[in-house]
Amino acid sequence: MKNNRSKEIQVGAVTILAVILLVLGFTFGKNLSITPKSQLIKIRFPNSAGIQIAEPVVVNGVKRGTVREVRNDQGSVLISVELANSKDIMSDATAKITLLEITGGKKIEITPGTSGTAFNLANEMPGKTPPDLSELVSIIGEVSSDAINLIRNLDTISSNISTITSDEKFISGVKKTISNAEELSTNLNEFFADNRASLQKSLNDINYLTSELKVAVQTNSPKINNIVDDLQRTITDARGFIGAADSVMTDARVLIDNLNMVMTEIKSGDGFVNKIIYDKELAMQLDSTVKNLGIFLNMVKENGVNVNLRLGTRP
Repeated sequence: MKNNRSKEIQVGAVTILAVILLVLGFTFGKNLSITPKSQLIKIRFPNSAGIQIAEPVVVNGVKRGTVREVRNDQGSVLISVELANSKDIMSDATAKITLLEITGGKKIEITPGTSGTAFNLANEMPGKTPPDLSELVSIIGEVSSDAINLIRNLDTISSNISTITSDEKFISGVKKTISNAEELSTNLNEFFADNRASLQKSLNDINYLTSELKVAVQTNSPKINNIVDDLQRTITDARGFIGAADSVMTDARVLIDNLNMVMTEIKSGDGFVNKIIYDKELAMQLDSTVKNLGIFLNMVKENGVNVNLRLGTRP
């Protein structure tokens, strides 16, 4: 009886230990890996897109590892994945988060790249998160109003086109325009067909004239150069003459300024010249003196001069 009880206790202990180990295995099994030589790669995504720890990581569609950590970092999401082997992962490798199944779940798909340079495990791999079905539904809901307005506008445009096409006057105008364009095209074709020879001759004459002009320019180039040199010398001489004329004009301006100054001084001064010109009383006295002097000279001429001189005594 004692032996049976001891066996029951041992069986119970083993059973409890097995249950504990089973629970611990389910709890921590997702974070454990028994894959040898596994390597940790960090991938930066704009958002997590709902990826969870322990979800698969595939390389070109082949499962190679699992997600080990998902955390927010510097305004984005940094996801650490564990790969069994990263020798074929190149420096230009990229990653994206996609649906694992239609019913749910996510996975990370890695495109290994083709640069030929191995990926440095110290660097971060760039990743992107394409929109899933829920995001697409949300986007469709946001643009649905715009789509409705677009359809209404298209309906309005279609109605206006129908109105225009049903207008007989507009249709006749379009037909007339097309007819005129066809007639113009026909006339142009006929014109070119009738005058092809004349046009060709005109083109030949233009080519000949161009050749003759080139020859004339080449032949007369020395003469033209001489003419240009003569013109240059003439311009130089003219500039010298203009400079001399400018000097003479400057001297003339100085002389005029001096004369103006003298005239100003005569007009505003009190000298003899100013009095002779502008003093009327003095002018009248001078005029009277000149008249008297004239009378005196006439008397001397007619009667002579009687001079009575006495030397040494008083009269």
